[in-house]
Amino acid sequence: MASAAAPPPPKYFLLEYKYVPDILEKRAPFRSAHIDGAKKQAEAGKMVLAGAFGETPEGALFVFKDVTREEIEQFVQADPYVQNGLVPSWQVKPYAVVVGPN
Repeated sequence: MASAAAPPPPKYFLLEYKYVPDILEKRAPFRSAHIDGAKKQAEAGKMVLAGAFGETPEGALFVFKDVTREEIEQFVQADPYVQNGLVPSWQVKPYAVVVGPN
């Protein structure tokens, strides 16, 4: 009797943004559209968490689930923060979840 193969575990990626030093002064015209883009990814089940880090903040982290690098790159290119120079650098990294929901 053959048993059904278990589905593969979810695949996660981190997207890390580095912000310009004066992000708080520059983000206002773009913030709503930036957050809306992230919310759409979350509603589609593609983004698990997102938020800024650091006191100032100095950047942001986004956790994507079961997406391709190309999908993340499309998200980045469509983000008003990136389009308007508030994110001078970003990178995508595989993320191996060891503890937490799978």
